[in-house]
This record gives sequence, C-alpha cells and structure tokens, in this order.
Amino acid sequence: MNKPNNKRSRDTDEAIIRAAFEVMVGEGKPVSKITVREICELAGINRSTFYAHYLDVYDLFEKVERHMAEEFAESFLGHFHSGGIQAALESVFAFVGSYADFYKIYFKEVSHAANIISCMMGPFQEQIEKLISQDPGHGVEDEMLYHLTFFTAGVAAMLNHWLHTGCKETPSQLFDVLLREYGPHSLLRTWLLAG
Repeated sequence: MNKPNNKRSRDTDEAIIRAAFEVMVGEGKPVSKITVREICELAGINRSTFYAHYLDVYDLFEKVERHMAEEFAESFLGHFHSGGIQAALESVFAFVGSYADFYKIYFKEVSHAANIISCMMGPFQEQIEKLISQDPGHGVEDEMLYHLTFFTAGVAAMLNHWLHTGCKETPSQLFDVLLREYGPHSLLRTWLLAG
C-alpha cells in the first residue's frame, strides 16, 4: 500500500504535477480547461491513481500553488531579514520570473494573481493586521485596508504585465517602478499636475 510519503507515492505525485504543467505550459491551457484525462494520459497513470492524490484539477493546482507559496515565503523571509523590504520585494519579482511560463498562464485566471500575492503575504499576517487597524486620521473607515488592497492588486497587475511583455526589466528596475508609484513621481500625481 502506498503511504502518502513513500517514494512511490512521491514519484507518482511528481509525475502528475509534471503532466499538469506540461498541459498548462506546453499547450497554453488555463487551469479551467485542463482535464483529469489529459493529465492521466501524460503521466501514464489511471484516473483512480489521480484521485488517490487529488480531488480534481483545481485541488491539484491549489496544492501546487500552496507549495510554491511556501517555497517563496521561505525565500522572501530570508531576503527580508538580510536586506529589508527592497530585497524582499525584488525576490518576489525574481521568484515569479524564475517560473515565468507557469505564472504567465496561471495569471490568465485573474483570481490566481491575487491568490499568489495573498499567499506571499501569509508570513506577515500579524504585521499586516496591525497595519490595517491603524487610523491614518483622514476620516475614512478602514482606509489602510483600501491601501493594502490597492497595493496587492497593483503588484499582481505589475507581475502580470511583466510576464506578458517578456520579463525585460530586472527585479531591481521593477522595485524602482513600484517605489516611484508611491512617491512624488506617481502616475496619479502626474495626472493631477497636468490637469
């Protein structure tokens, strides 16, 4: 019998994931269009073996997403502790860039980009809760939550655009763009001054 952590089970799991990625990246299919049958044929397994590991295709990609987010979080925290927020944010761009083919297709389904950012922020949940509970004193209830929502959606959109334009900029250049967006040269300030 295959126990969840034995080598045979891990090898099968790896074959399933590899096949799913091959369908996704090789054929450019979004998760919603990938079938269990396709994955099983490529992995050389039967459907019952697939279902012994995953509930469905969405469960497979959710677990892969969680695994990648955990791998990322470890890297992100290391960079944060050694180089601060700039190094940590640059590591976000570098990590996504190293899996560009996967994320380019994965981000086609809009909610996935936001999910990735949420997973990346997981290790900082306590600090984030403190931050959003602060009142900046402008009379807008939950204002910090608006800022956090704007920031995470903005980073997700930046990543999506970067992936779909060939990842030409370096992680450092992307950080500089992000920094300018929150400084005196932001697009909104430019529009306000032009109007």
